[in-house]
Amino acid sequence: MRLEQWKASVRASGIAALIAFVDGLADDAEAVANGCPLTWSNGMTEGFVTNVQGIKRSSSGQAGFPLLQRRGLLHPAHEAQASQKRKKDETGRTFPLAG
Repeated sequence: MRLEQWKASVRASGIAALIAFVDGLADDAEAVANGCPLTWSNGMTEGFVTNVQGIKRSSSGQAGFPLLQRRGLLHPAHEAQASQKRKKDETGRTFPLAG
């Protein structure tokens, strides 16, 4: 119901770009209506895929999978996750945590 109210307010706003967007939603109205009440999101997955695609495109097809894999593993976001999975012992040496 809130979706319909939002669409009505967009149409009343007179903003052409938003009205065109709302009109485009009508093409797949069933999927939009079914997706609105869901609380989950695949944003993290989409962000990772976009990152991998950017790395791949920056190589311009000149590098194979080994370089793509290495660049993905050395990405700062991956390094931050990996550092959270490591632990230092009393001598200051770092070792991976189990699990």
